[in-house]
Amino acid sequence: MTDRIEIWHDSGILGGIDILRAECRTCRYGAHAHDAFVIAAFRAGAQKYSIAGTHGVASPGTVMIIPPGEMHTGESAARDGGWTYSALYPGVAALEALSDGFFTHGTLDLGAGGLIEDAALAGALLSAIDVASRPVEALRRQEAICRALALLLRRHGQRAGRSIPGPPPTAPIRRGIDYVMANLDHRLSVEDVAAAVGLSPFHVMRLFKARTGMTVHQFVVHRRLEAARAALATGAAPAEAAARFGFYDQSHFTGHFRRAFGTTPRRYADACR
Repeated sequence: MTDRIEIWHDSGILGGIDILRAECRTCRYGAHAHDAFVIAAFRAGAQKYSIAGTHGVASPGTVMIIPPGEMHTGESAARDGGWTYSALYPGVAALEALSDGFFTHGTLDLGAGGLIEDAALAGALLSAIDVASRPVEALRRQEAICRALALLLRRHGQRAGRSIPGPPPTAPIRRGIDYVMANLDHRLSVEDVAAAVGLSPFHVMRLFKARTGMTVHQFVVHRRLEAARAALATGAAPAEAAARFGFYDQSHFTGHFRRAFGTTPRRYADACR
């Protein structure tokens, strides 16, 4: 059996959202993060996962929620097994807008991330993503996804009484992040980032890990992949995206993209709507 992974961007839903359907047998997702939420429902088999250092197994009837920016991995829980699942990647602003119909004060809180035992919600998400995968009108796709996300918000969302941001970035790391973002098309090293912020490489590595949960290298690759994926969704060719965002060549880009998203840049670009 081979892996069958479909991931695409649908610009007609919630201002633009990535959607995934997958049957995984040999696939292993290396440590990576997303700018959007990951909301995944499991249809069959079992996935062994790690989210921000917390480990577990996802099985049918469960829903996984991963907040933006959280490092996570995934692989089969059984040597000769696999897992089948579907996932949505809604942005923070899109979920906040949807939640306005349920809550009136504070900021949306879906918890720190992890697994929810909720077979009805899992079924609703799987059915909605099945609809969104078909060549039907945009309104029907949007309604199906919004209904499923509304069920998630009603059952498991809440409003925090006040905004509870993460630890504020120190000035050097903020400058380091800005430097990385401005130089995604260049070859970068820890020494480059350290020189830009006026700290030692060791100090920069320690602060990056504490602030972002990623090493400097992981952060750079993550930002390049997210920028390249956004470019693909708006019509850029894979070779153009690879060159624009600092990947050495097409194979280098394809390898990183496949490890993070389970598919190739070309297949992702071709599937976007």
